[in-house]
Amino acid sequence: MNSLIVDLIWVIIAVCTFLFIYHHYLYPKLLRVLTHTLKRKMINKSRAHRHEKYSVTQENNLPSIGILLCAYNEAEFIQQKLFNLAALQYPGYKFEIHLLLDGCTDNTLALAQSAIAQLHKQYIACQLHVFEKNKGKLSGINYLISQQKDNYDILLFSDISALTSIDALKLIVDDFEDDSVGVVSGVYQFYDTCSEQQKKYWHYQNSIKQDESYLGAVVGVPGALFAMRSELCQTLPKDTINDDFVLSMMALGEGHKSIINPCLNIIEMDQDTLEVDKLRRIRIGAGNFQQIYLLKHLFTTKNLPLKFSFLSHKVLRGLMPCFLFVSVVFLILAACFENNLFAQFLLAGLGSTSLIGVTKSIFKIKRALPIVDDMNYVLTGYSAAFYGIFRLMSGFYRSPWKREKNKAAFNQKVLVTIAKRTIDIFGSIIGLTLSIPIMMIAGAAIKLSSKGPIFYHQQRVGKFEEDFVALFNVYKLRTMVDNAEKKNGAVWASKEDPRITKVGLFLRKTRIDELPQFFNVLKGEMSLIGPRPERPVFYGKLESGIPFYSQRTFGVKPGISGLAQVMNGYDETLEDVKSKIAWDYAYVLSLCSFTQWLQMECNILVRTVYIVITGKGQ
Repeated sequence: MNSLIVDLIWVIIAVCTFLFIYHHYLYPKLLRVLTHTLKRKMINKSRAHRHEKYSVTQENNLPSIGILLCAYNEAEFIQQKLFNLAALQYPGYKFEIHLLLDGCTDNTLALAQSAIAQLHKQYIACQLHVFEKNKGKLSGINYLISQQKDNYDILLFSDISALTSIDALKLIVDDFEDDSVGVVSGVYQFYDTCSEQQKKYWHYQNSIKQDESYLGAVVGVPGALFAMRSELCQTLPKDTINDDFVLSMMALGEGHKSIINPCLNIIEMDQDTLEVDKLRRIRIGAGNFQQIYLLKHLFTTKNLPLKFSFLSHKVLRGLMPCFLFVSVVFLILAACFENNLFAQFLLAGLGSTSLIGVTKSIFKIKRALPIVDDMNYVLTGYSAAFYGIFRLMSGFYRSPWKREKNKAAFNQKVLVTIAKRTIDIFGSIIGLTLSIPIMMIAGAAIKLSSKGPIFYHQQRVGKFEEDFVALFNVYKLRTMVDNAEKKNGAVWASKEDPRITKVGLFLRKTRIDELPQFFNVLKGEMSLIGPRPERPVFYGKLESGIPFYSQRTFGVKPGISGLAQVMNGYDETLEDVKSKIAWDYAYVLSLCSFTQWLQMECNILVRTVYIVITGKGQ
């Protein structure tokens, strides 16, 4: 490899590594230095100001507050939330609650009405808004903002599952005495126990946000509870992903501050399962990337501390999955083409760490491995975020988000989809890197042994859905004579097919002819493992001769290899296809369980490698 290219590879790796270290370590340390001298002055000033305020301020001069809540199937927490708000130490005629039920299908409505009746007896105003159909949290927030923005001095947003101390409104109003403050929130913590890695993550996030607060530049307040001046509040774009973050940050364009009150505690009662946490991180990853261009006005804000925090915290967080992906790809290039021991060592470390994490997850091993578990939490988090960015760019988040409660089957399928696409991306990159020399040799042999192109492509039927069937061109190395179908048209190849060249026979036995399909996998048209894609010209005959034949690829992409391929050879007759249908259906059914799918996926990969090495292919 050209030395200039090698140098460029290592420069890119070094830049990505520095940005990773800066974002996770240097930025928090720099924040701590900048805020160290400010903390004591601000704390003393805040205490003196609070004491003076509450000794002279009359209730009539207190600002009015509108508390805006959106709920979807929150029967577990709805009454507890409303009673918590009713107990807040603030004049009852100075705050009102607006609860929007977003197409609830459980008994949230009945429980809410019962609780609201109790609130009214205590002279607490609570107005109920109901959407008959679920429109998504974003639609609910925009509706409440548009209806209530002009009715209150302060708007407070909160999740149904989050509780707070009874002095929350007093603390918030106290902070808004500073005219430069636009957004106020508190310290986010869990009521129930969570994993050690989640504890470390939220401790890290709370520490950063509190330091940013002393600069008046908190980048992203906890969506569980935050308040903002009503005149700064505006409705959100319809495709917004992280609504709470964008809503709070859009208020800071005119130089206002965003702060965290360390005395304001926010307690999260609802504990996500690991599967739901992974789905959340996928969505947050997409949202972090989207926020870079939704909040582009912050690049030119007059609030320099906010600009510094936004660039160092959220912009780098949004781009970090891409930086890490680029680093891994370039490490693979350095390890394979330069035989660089350092790159090989790093890749081996990352691979081993990931393998340990997958093994612990599959076999549900709870034994703690501090460093390894922390690294896996970071790697899986950024992998999920990278997949979220991929989904964002492919248009997945164009429709409003509708919150799903924990559904095991749904979570399993989503987890399989994420893992499968991740394996496909990395596997195809590694496969192309390793197979390019083989394809070059095979291409030379094809060119020397017969006339015609080295590569050829055929149209195949891809993923099958209820409303569409994907068609794509599959890439292969040519194994037959040029224009092989000129005389007899499209027919299946047989064991002693005269159209197959001598070089082509070897390529078929070793499956080398399939190597160019790594490009199809990288493009997202195919997967490494899945049912083989069939030609449209054969589909009519197969569908009429084999009931539900098309369903074998329903909801799943075709693959380079698959369970049917490792159990049988190439298709020669209709009976051969029939014998494979059971294998294809067995594979599709395995996708409903992450553990079953992973075991089958690994088994197929091992069998495929064995067939290639031993030449058992047909």
